[in-house]
Amino acid sequence: MRKSNKYIIALCLACFFRCSDATDPNILALVGSTHVTTNEFVDAYSNKLIQNQVKDSEFERERTLNDLIRTKLFAEAARSNDLGLDSSALNLIKLSTESALRDALYEEIIGSKKIAVSDSVIRQHFQWQHTEIKLRHLFHSDQEVLDTIFTKVQKNPEKFYTFAEQLFKNEELKNSGGMLGWIGYNTLDPNLEEAAFSVPVGIVHGPVRSSYGWHIIVKEDEKKEMIVGEYDYQVSKKKLGALVSKKQSQIIANNSVNDLMTSGVSIKDSLVFKILGQINFVVFEKKILNNNLKDSNKEKIINVVQDLKLNKNMVLATYPGGTFTVDNLLNNLRNSNTGKFLDDPIQAFYTALRDEILTSKALEMGLTNNNSVQMKIKSAEDQYLAQRYLLSLSPSNAKKYFSQKEIAEMTVALKKEITVTIYNKNMELLFSNK
Repeated sequence: MRKSNKYIIALCLACFFRCSDATDPNILALVGSTHVTTNEFVDAYSNKLIQNQVKDSEFERERTLNDLIRTKLFAEAARSNDLGLDSSALNLIKLSTESALRDALYEEIIGSKKIAVSDSVIRQHFQWQHTEIKLRHLFHSDQEVLDTIFTKVQKNPEKFYTFAEQLFKNEELKNSGGMLGWIGYNTLDPNLEEAAFSVPVGIVHGPVRSSYGWHIIVKEDEKKEMIVGEYDYQVSKKKLGALVSKKQSQIIANNSVNDLMTSGVSIKDSLVFKILGQINFVVFEKKILNNNLKDSNKEKIINVVQDLKLNKNMVLATYPGGTFTVDNLLNNLRNSNTGKFLDDPIQAFYTALRDEILTSKALEMGLTNNNSVQMKIKSAEDQYLAQRYLLSLSPSNAKKYFSQKEIAEMTVALKKEITVTIYNKNMELLFSNK
């Protein structure tokens, strides 16, 4: 099942949620000093439905909730036994905190007001749902760069190949003239999607703003499903309308975020290229060549790594209220996809810088105290504390596997010591359409 389907399932579950008088509507269960939240349940249950291909049922819902409660019990046991977290866990919790802050910033920008979507707009998206487009693009983070290119490409679309060689680091995009191939609905960034599906075939269009930069696009061809009628539209209208509303909200948020990225941000380009080159060398040699390294290359890697460590405080970019250093970049890249970095190091840099600026803005706005952020931090802590508790049960503190019987016995014992309160009304309302 495609990744987008997971997003839709999670969105639908979240949209079904309603308030309860019993307690905070975001809490499904209290376990000692911690809790199971609706966000945790939606994530866990969505993954179960998709990855295990199980059907939704009262039994599966209850089992998922009990699994989450069990994790909380282990976390509470770790707290009562004064079991701390190692530096690796603390670093991962820090990353979870930063991610939660960025999510809260998006919500703050969008606000609670739901964007109304007209029937004509929903119908347009319905048509796009049953369409595939063959798309070519050029990308740059700076609009002015594409502004100067646009008129040249508009007069002669064959120049896509010339500029693709100049702009892209990815070899496939460089050699194909920025060809993205056949693309379906709900795949692209919302703003880019709207432009790409709307523009007539063969017309060079842009620059178009996405959440990560600017694009010049040309739709070379399109394929439409012909046997789609009014009945199909009416069946999907309500769910599709909610999705389109979400997309419109995301466009608003992305535009605000992009304004942050262009307002007072200064990047030391030559220094960035040098540092990215060093990182690229180390990552490529270690990941791609692995154990086939020559002694001379091993020595060079050691020297490059030492150089990066010595220059970890070197400033690569500045933004209002802060700086982005080599150390900030390395910390972000350690927890990102290595393959994506090798494909496009420059894009990886901009993503890392973007995350840093958004996190800084969220902190400036005091969103650390946001209830949703606090719940997500607590959830991350619970995950690692639960693991720490299980490891503590092994004399050598080594990894140990427990049987289902052992896990069940530990859970029963802990429930005698730790109070568990389940809010069934909140669970019912989570799946209610009313």
